[in-house]
Amino acid sequence: MDYFGSIVKSESDIDNELIMRFRDHCYESHIKKIISDLRKENILHKEYSVSGWNVFHGKPICDIIEEKIKKLKSEQRLKFLYIYNQKVYDEINICKMICDKI
Repeated sequence: MDYFGSIVKSESDIDNELIMRFRDHCYESHIKKIISDLRKENILHKEYSVSGWNVFHGKPICDIIEEKIKKLKSEQRLKFLYIYNQKVYDEINICKMICDKI
């Protein structure tokens, strides 16, 4: 076995790496929820070898998280548009602030 194959990447290391990677895409709490859901679905495991993570598992997991973030943002936009069309927000500055957050 190679050197990195015998080094384990822990759950906290994986979580921190994923949070750091996606922190500019959405709130940390959303990323943590996605990570938790992936573990419940047995898609993301608690630990990997460093080489296993880098070669086989890291990219597919990141692709899944990216898709889930896109879906979350789409849902947020739809909810916002629904509220906007109901004319709940008359103030354009409030709408701009909400759009900037999503």
